[in-house]
Amino acid sequence: MERQNMLRACKVKDKRVLKLIRNYLQAGVMAGGVCVRSEEGTPQGGPLSPLLANILLDDLDKELEKRGHKFVRYADDCYIYVKSRRAGERVMASIRKVVEGRL
Repeated sequence: MERQNMLRACKVKDKRVLKLIRNYLQAGVMAGGVCVRSEEGTPQGGPLSPLLANILLDDLDKELEKRGHKFVRYADDCYIYVKSRRAGERVMASIRKVVEGRL
């Protein structure tokens, strides 16, 4: 996900917190003793990744609850329980629209 879109979609309104998040995302990571910067997303395995995922996917949780789906989500791993493959495909298509429309 593009960082600017991520920060816009983030429900955090405190500018100081947003600045800390932005600085963290722009800091880069050490790989083989060299600082490597990435232009998108969060560093793999970074401590901020689960927090940002939970903030950004809160609306998805609410939508799934509203629709009466049974699900489990931790950060960006989500399991939605359905009765059939066909039901799963329908849920996946509708949820994809929710996620793409909001993010």
